[in-house]
Amino acid sequence: MSLLRILLLPLVIVLLLFVVIKSVWDVFFVAKRLRAAAEKGGAEEQFRYAEACHKGDGPPQDDDEAALWYRKAAEQGHAQAQRCLGDCYRLGRGLPCDEAQARFWYEKAAEQGDAEARELLAANSEKEGNMSQEAAQEVEGVRRAAEQGDAEAQFRLGQCYANGKGVPQDTAQAVIWYRKAAEQGFARAQNHLGICYDNGCGVTQDAAQAAVWYRKAAEQGFATAQCNLGWSYEKGKGVPQDDAQAAVWYRKAAEQGNMTAQNNLGFCYDNGNGVPQDYAQAAHWYRKAAEQGVAAAQHNLGFCYDNGNGVPQDDAQAVHWYRKAAEQGFANAQYALGHRYSLGQGVPEDDEQAVFWWRKAAEQGHAGAQNFLGMSYAKGLGVPQDDEQAILWLRKAAEQGFAEAQNNLALSYARGEGVPQDYEQAAFWWRKGAEQGYASAQYNLGWCYDNGNGAPEDDAQAAVWYRKAAEQGHVSAQFCLGYSYLHGEGVEEDAAKAVHWFRKAAEQGHAEAQYHLGLCYEEGNGVTEDEEQAVVWFRKAAEQGHADAREALVPYGVAIRNE
Repeated sequence: MSLLRILLLPLVIVLLLFVVIKSVWDVFFVAKRLRAAAEKGGAEEQFRYAEACHKGDGPPQDDDEAALWYRKAAEQGHAQAQRCLGDCYRLGRGLPCDEAQARFWYEKAAEQGDAEARELLAANSEKEGNMSQEAAQEVEGVRRAAEQGDAEAQFRLGQCYANGKGVPQDTAQAVIWYRKAAEQGFARAQNHLGICYDNGCGVTQDAAQAAVWYRKAAEQGFATAQCNLGWSYEKGKGVPQDDAQAAVWYRKAAEQGNMTAQNNLGFCYDNGNGVPQDYAQAAHWYRKAAEQGVAAAQHNLGFCYDNGNGVPQDDAQAVHWYRKAAEQGFANAQYALGHRYSLGQGVPEDDEQAVFWWRKAAEQGHAGAQNFLGMSYAKGLGVPQDDEQAILWLRKAAEQGFAEAQNNLALSYARGEGVPQDYEQAAFWWRKGAEQGYASAQYNLGWCYDNGNGAPEDDAQAAVWYRKAAEQGHVSAQFCLGYSYLHGEGVEEDAAKAVHWFRKAAEQGHAEAQYHLGLCYEEGNGVTEDEEQAVVWFRKAAEQGHADAREALVPYGVAIRNE
């Protein structure tokens, strides 16, 4: 019997090893199959994979990964996933505690008839403003484990203090417990401690200490901390500003699926920050974040399609992604979507829809949207014409330093539209726009000096501002600068320079410049006399209805048909 046992023992060991290896192998392939199914985009498969991550049933237990996949399924309308995502926000499980977000997702699930979500909403309503006895008891259990040195419990206790869950909210106590867990190498606690230093929550704000703790967690592969460390490098917070290092850490996080890092890495490629500029790579990373619901990335991907950067230009796709971001309240996307409706690009032209989206962005303080909403009221496009509303919105944008709105507000003062006519106020706002390099404001400020309206009459200053606008291609400024050179007003008389600027304006279709250029050719003033060229330019001006040009053509026997 003893010999038989000896002979059977290796066989038993081999069989046990086989069972263990097969079990591990099966778990590995189950996890792999679950993820592959989830990545195909089905809400049910995404929910099942999230549940597996939450329970550690197949894939390793990972609350962050679970929250990511709950969100994917929830955004497709999966009620259980919506409720579970609410749980993540309520309990700080894989996401920061956020009662408002928890309620948002519970309501979504409840609207679809999820009974548990309805019960949670009712229970939370009853407990609002009161400390739950159950929560307090739960905290005591966590505290006992934390005081015995359990790093995860220490982190969870820090979360309780940070969010006032079962204990009075106390950010200083939160920091104490985060630090205990962080000093044991618990990556999530290290990241949270970094956030506390970054924002001065419970400790004196210290960007350098924030970067220290972000790095500790980042070097353990914690994606959120990698993204945060990348941001520190991008902004030079607590570390020397370094776009290349920012891109390195964004990439590490992005390759783990961190959606914020994916958008930020896309931005690096878009602008050549720390990496060679590469629009295709920018669009690639924006898409990854956009498909996870990041509004900024959705807007950025829309912009790629808008301009054909890294993807084929596609108005419909631009609108698709702008709309996704706009519906999440992203002001830049609302502004862009308003433009699309205004121009009828990718959508039917619709001034009311343009105003609808501009208003949403304007109410968030978007200066460009405020300007266009103001101009919509001024012109009665998509809304009833209303000069007072026009001024209200133009002023909001102008006071934020938006140069186009400063120019438009100045025009309202010059014309007395919605405000009493006031050239001094017009000149005041034109100067603000002009000093920012806005060509129309530069031209208009030149006009103020030229005519002594709102500013002392000063030909030299007029010429200065006309030149600034002219060099940016402003056609009226080009004509006025040519006229200044022709007559020596504010500049030394120079017919050749006059011809230069008349030609630039004339080639853009400016009738008065075409007529004056014709005169220069006719008289050989600043250019070799050439009657044929004179007739060419007189004709161009006359065809636009310029009366003096018509008269100038009479001696040449050229008649222009009346329209």
